[in-house]
Parts: sequence; structure tokens; C-alpha cells
Amino acid sequence: MKIWEKGFSVNDKIERFTVGQDRELDMYLAPFDMLASKAQAKMLASIGMISQEEESQLLTGLNELLAQVENGTFQIESDFEDVHSKIEYYLIDKFGDAGKKIHVARSRNDQVLTAIQLFIKDYTEKIGAKILELAELLLQQGEKYKNDLLPGYTHFQAAMPSSFGLWFGAYAEHLLLDMSLLEAAHTVADHNPLGSGAGFGSSFGIDREQTTREMGFANVAVSSVGTQMLRGKTEKTLAFAIAGVAGTLSKLAYDLVLYNSQDLGFVLLPKEFTTGSSIMPHKKNPDVFELVRAHCNR
Repeated sequence: MKIWEKGFSVNDKIERFTVGQDRELDMYLAPFDMLASKAQAKMLASIGMISQEEESQLLTGLNELLAQVENGTFQIESDFEDVHSKIEYYLIDKFGDAGKKIHVARSRNDQVLTAIQLFIKDYTEKIGAKILELAELLLQQGEKYKNDLLPGYTHFQAAMPSSFGLWFGAYAEHLLLDMSLLEAAHTVADHNPLGSGAGFGSSFGIDREQTTREMGFANVAVSSVGTQMLRGKTEKTLAFAIAGVAGTLSKLAYDLVLYNSQDLGFVLLPKEFTTGSSIMPHKKNPDVFELVRAHCNR
């Protein structure tokens, strides 16, 4: 089922080319599209566009879908081009005309953008918490080993005396700087696009302030035209922030690989953090940090 269907079929090759990996990637958006649809249903009921009974039906169906996501049974079959058509089909199949009304005053454009904004908000909050946790651990280690000397290198030559406290603190500080980039991405994502339609709003008297509250956005994306310009902007802001985090982690991983080497031996990794060699039994390879560095440099 396709929301845009007008009674004609599309060539299979064209559909595969245009749909691409949407079904797989939309699984990440599924819970957020459902949450946005719940806010949409509540708002439509509050302005009299749907009845209280229809609201109850829609919320019941959306909660059932959310439960499927949580228990791992939710799927987007090949009959559907994306998560949005799967959700709408489920509601229509279960509740008839009430299911069709979920799309009143809503375009696929603002629907998709709302799910993406919610996903990025949630992602930045979760990643941000992990970054702060790592920064705190580094600060604790810096305090613990602040009096342990470490050569300061330039051009891979010992240059001046330094300490592990300074080294740990450097990475903690840079992770906190990376957090400012992540917070910027969160700020851009914290605008509610729902109600902007395809870029020119809606003729219905919708309540965008209500959906903003329901979904936990800090702001309404005011201009309907400007809202559609968020496409790509939020993702680019997030990508830039993640690149900053990756750069810091890459340098940290590189230092640990170098400091763990037999030539330097400044740190000793636990055995369970290393792997062995098929021909050289004395080897303890820091694969985990080599892989961290590799992933961060993609």
C-alpha cells in the first residue's frame, strides 16, 4: 500500500530504485513515527476533526504497534514502501475510516521530518549521556594518576615532561567540547515540523502548540517553508557533531595503541581487552582500540 497511490502501478525496477533501503532504515524511525501519530490523533480530537471514539481507536492501534516495536515483532513487509504506509495500513485495516483520518492536515513531508527530528533528539540525548560518562571516567583516572609522569612527545620524540593527569584531562576536555556540537544538533532537532504540510501549511485549524507539547519539542518550527528547509540541515549538524566525537576517540584509541606497545609500555591493557596471534604466542594485540580508530576514521 502506498499513501500516494492513484490507481496505477509502478514498474518494479523503478520501485526498487526509489525505495532503496527505506524499509530497513525506517525501522529506526518506527517508534518516533508512532509517537508523532499519537500526538496527531490527540490534536485532531481536540479541534473536533475526529471523535473521541476515533481518537481512542487510533491511540489503541498505535500503542499496539509500539508494543510490537518494543518486543521485536514489528516488521515492514515488502508490500509497503516505508514505515509510514505500514502504520497507516494497520490503522485502516483495523479501524476503517478512523484509520484514514490520521492523515488529515498532514503531508508525508512533515510526517517524515517529524520522525527524523524526534529520532535525532533521542539519539543526541543517548549519545550525549555516554560521552559525559566517558569524560567523567577520564577525569577520575586523571585525578588518580595525576602525579604519574609521562613523556610529552612532539614529532614522535620525547620533548618535555608531562603526566597522565594532563593526558587524561585533555581527552575529557575535548569530549566536553564535542558535547557542545552535539547540543547544537539537539537544538536544531528540537523544533516541531508537524503541521507544516508539504511546505505551505494546512487550511485546517490545527493546533501546532499542542503537538509540540505532546511530543516534547521545545519549539514550533514556525515558517512552513522554512520547516522543509530542515531536511538535511539537522542531519548535517548531527554528522558534524559525530565527526567531532569520532576525531577525539580516534586520537584516544591511537594513543592507547601506541602507549601499549612493547617499545613504550606506558599502559598495560587487560588480557581480556587483547587478542593473540596465530603464529606468535607472545603477542597481545590491542584490536579493540585499533577497530575503534578504524571506525572513527570512516
